[in-house]
Amino acid sequence: MKRAIVYLCLLWIPLVSMAQATGLSSSQIRVTPEDIAVYEKVMEVLAPLRGESMPVIIMKAAEAMLETPYAGGTLEHEPEMLTVSLARTDCILLVEACVAMAQTARQEDRSFEAFCENLKQFRYRDGMVDGYASRIHYTSEWILQAKARGLAAELSGNIAGTPLEQRFSYMSSHSEKYPLLASDKELVSRIAAMEERLRQEEYFFIPKTKLESNLDNIHHGDMICFVTNTEGLDISHVAFAFEYYECEHDCCTDGRGCSNGQRQLGFLHASSKERKVVVDKMTLTGYVNGLASCSGIRIVRFL
Repeated sequence: MKRAIVYLCLLWIPLVSMAQATGLSSSQIRVTPEDIAVYEKVMEVLAPLRGESMPVIIMKAAEAMLETPYAGGTLEHEPEMLTVSLARTDCILLVEACVAMAQTARQEDRSFEAFCENLKQFRYRDGMVDGYASRIHYTSEWILQAKARGLAAELSGNIAGTPLEQRFSYMSSHSEKYPLLASDKELVSRIAAMEERLRQEEYFFIPKTKLESNLDNIHHGDMICFVTNTEGLDISHVAFAFEYYECEHDCCTDGRGCSNGQRQLGFLHASSKERKVVVDKMTLTGYVNGLASCSGIRIVRFL
């Protein structure tokens, strides 16, 4: 036990010192030197692209993050504060970080502090850190906030027009799965109230039966949200659409622009199976059709 306590204390030292080095107090940010190094590496890649569209910049950021190790639960620390996790990531943290870095790359202020502010505006309700309940836990609310800020548009309704009967209850009804909820009934009540608010919204999706016929409406860099049929949960996984071309006659190295080239739509994501950020070997339709728990997808485009 003593060894564990010493380790945790030693781990906290770089977190606090890095927060101070970036001009942010330890009560505002949790970050490591490795995260800072990743940020600087990606921003070097994005520097010449600031005049490009958001999807172009986002995908350059995502490609720069390939091979980043996968890790879950990186935000589950006390006290609640903005946690930057670039040296290791999960699916939503990857999307969130790449979008925030792309947004920062287009600004005059491209400092790490500016990135942290953009990240906070995506991750926390109204951009305010005020305990665990202020963090956005459902992807649907994340999308709603990005739309309200004019940073994204959801195209699911325009593409397929299929209403999604969405219910939100997973966190409040499975509070034992969340360490901070397990022993705090008042916090569970706040989460339940948030779930009730989300139920009032209107949602659309692309059912898996309509996916193949709508692939042309999904663009490189779109956010793909995999809709789950798990009771009370909205989205089980997120990724970026990744467009590539294959030449069926092997007459060229890149099928794009070739008369024999065939468009393929895959996805780039933080894969729990591969334990890193990858361009998945499966096509989008192959992946969705192979998941019994997935009923379809939602598509979000960044502006």
